[in-house]
Amino acid sequence: MLSEELSRLGLSYSADIERELETYIGELERWKERINLTALHGRDLYRRLVAEPSWIGQQLQMSGALLDLGSGNGSPGIPLLVSCRLKRVHLVESRLKRAVFLRHLATRLPSGKRMLVQKSRLEDMTSCPDDIEWVTLQGVKPVDSLVATLKRLFRSTTRVVWITAGTRRFPAGENLVVPGSRTVASVLQLDQF
Repeated sequence: MLSEELSRLGLSYSADIERELETYIGELERWKERINLTALHGRDLYRRLVAEPSWIGQQLQMSGALLDLGSGNGSPGIPLLVSCRLKRVHLVESRLKRAVFLRHLATRLPSGKRMLVQKSRLEDMTSCPDDIEWVTLQGVKPVDSLVATLKRLFRSTTRVVWITAGTRRFPAGENLVVPGSRTVASVLQLDQF
């Protein structure tokens, strides 16, 4: 099913990358029986949580280090780490059970050694690594207080990718619409807010 969803978006990866993405999905499906990680299942889960973030990452030619805010179920951070072969991903999650799930994934995935899980709210963080090039938000609204915290913690050239369904978009910046979907990725640099 994953190969079909990736192909639908014109994506093709090595067997190793697809295997790692399948492992992520398998763990997500297993753990979602115990804790609330997502209501998605089947094709919707493969498409929304893996194929669409991978397509967004390819369109933006993501590289380097990423911070995924409100990581919860690991998407979009883990699919981006794996499919874009990012140097590192910081997964920031404030809820304990979800942070435990993310730490478990770091032990199960080949890319896990490049995953750093932090159980925290971004607003409570006092510093972040200097080399973060990307910040992703999915299911998190970029309210003024959050934007102020991002500006405090990151360089002005850090790119923020807000992934949402529907018509909500940033008025400035780049807006990518995933083909055949209602998913929109709005992209801005922090100095554009």
